[in-house]
Amino acid sequence: MMITEEPHGRVLLVAASGRLDGSTSKDFAARLEPLISRAEPRLVLDMSGIEFISSAGLRAVLALFRRIKAAKGAFALCAVQPTVLEVLDISGFMNLIQIHPERTGALAALA
Repeated sequence: MMITEEPHGRVLLVAASGRLDGSTSKDFAARLEPLISRAEPRLVLDMSGIEFISSAGLRAVLALFRRIKAAKGAFALCAVQPTVLEVLDISGFMNLIQIHPERTGALAALA
């Protein structure tokens, strides 16, 4: 899994690509942990490169969301591929986490 980060003012844009599953979710969580340790973190996760998400990947995203929410921050997903979006919908994430069709909207919502 590849992960890149790009600051946009107060918001950090993180782009991930590959599979978010049992073999990558721990590395994903470890990589993002220091990025959300600041006060009131604001993070947009660009999922345009994520082609598959498993239950372990869902747990990693949910844990990230909960940590950011507990720190009084803001979190959003963007550019989610249709197959992954379907999994997020079935899992109830669409009612929990902001999901935007593209980066610009997500960055503007969290700015």
